[in-house]
Amino acid sequence: MSKPTMRAVAVAALAVTASAQNFAYLPASLSPNTNELPAYNVRPFMQANARVQMFFDATEAGSSSFIADHLSLRYDGPIPQVGAPGPFTIQRLQIRIGATAVALPGARFADNLSQPLTTVLDSAWSYLPDPGSAAPQPWGDPGNSLTFPFTAPATVNIPPNGWLVIELVMDNNGQTSFAHAILDGARSTGGPLNGSASNFGQGCSAGPGLPAATMSTTGVHACGAAHFLSGQNLGANAPVFAIVGLSDQSGQLGNLPFPLPGTACTFYTSFELHWLLSADASGSIAPGTQAAALAVPPNPAFAGVLLHEQLLSFLPAANAFGFVLTDGRHVTVGALNVPGIGTYTVSHGSDSGAMVADLVEPFGYAVRLQLR
Repeated sequence: MSKPTMRAVAVAALAVTASAQNFAYLPASLSPNTNELPAYNVRPFMQANARVQMFFDATEAGSSSFIADHLSLRYDGPIPQVGAPGPFTIQRLQIRIGATAVALPGARFADNLSQPLTTVLDSAWSYLPDPGSAAPQPWGDPGNSLTFPFTAPATVNIPPNGWLVIELVMDNNGQTSFAHAILDGARSTGGPLNGSASNFGQGCSAGPGLPAATMSTTGVHACGAAHFLSGQNLGANAPVFAIVGLSDQSGQLGNLPFPLPGTACTFYTSFELHWLLSADASGSIAPGTQAAALAVPPNPAFAGVLLHEQLLSFLPAANAFGFVLTDGRHVTVGALNVPGIGTYTVSHGSDSGAMVADLVEPFGYAVRLQLR
């Protein structure tokens, strides 16, 4: 065989190898390579900052052990093109991959990992919005801007009853106007079911003629999710204790409610759990504040537990005790149901450095992994 012929054969062999890539399509039970999935998610690319943990069990990952070197996402469709054409630059995009042995993820990102993930991408990244018409868009399109090559191949071994984990952290997304960047995916049944919350009692004020201190909660009051305590009229820049108790009948101070002598302030709860916060310059703790999160473990045994919550700020000029107390809040913890298929998502839609998620849902993104 002549040298030119040998070179031609070698080139042809390389071309065949390159075209015969092996892919895993997730979630596997829904055949995402041939079907558009029935839902979508605006996180992460429709947000300025975001942190997303995607979970797939071995069935939905297609295998319990593999080596991957690329990851591709795709847009949901068909959606008419709208807004700015892009490209948009993310100042820092981090993708990590690995596995975890946790039974079911919860709202605390760190608690969802039984071992560190492998960082496979950490750089600025530019992407294009959905150009419209396709249903759904091809993997990684448009312009291959949703295909992410890994800096090195990553080996994944999913433990029995564990999960594949793909974490995406996005800082400073340069999307400056509305554009379609909605990812394809599927929602299942199960996950946290919001309980109930209601206020009771009366708060006291930080001084004569000032409004009474009040509290509220936002988020999902359920096992495996997090709700966030917030308050107003607590005193400018005052230190604030969040108090969570199991009783509104008796506590460390005796019978409840317990009025503070000589004041209009009342303790409404026992203090099984308490931690320190800080009010802002307006005397408030804003809704969604990370430090004010109460993440209930992802254990169905907590369903139906009744919590009693209150905020206490320290303001020496307020009264002889220097305390300002809000009204109380009853929280009934909602149930946690096993997801219908082995997909789950834990995310925060505005804070890439969040320690606690503001959304836990039985959602599975459409993902293509290139395998080696």
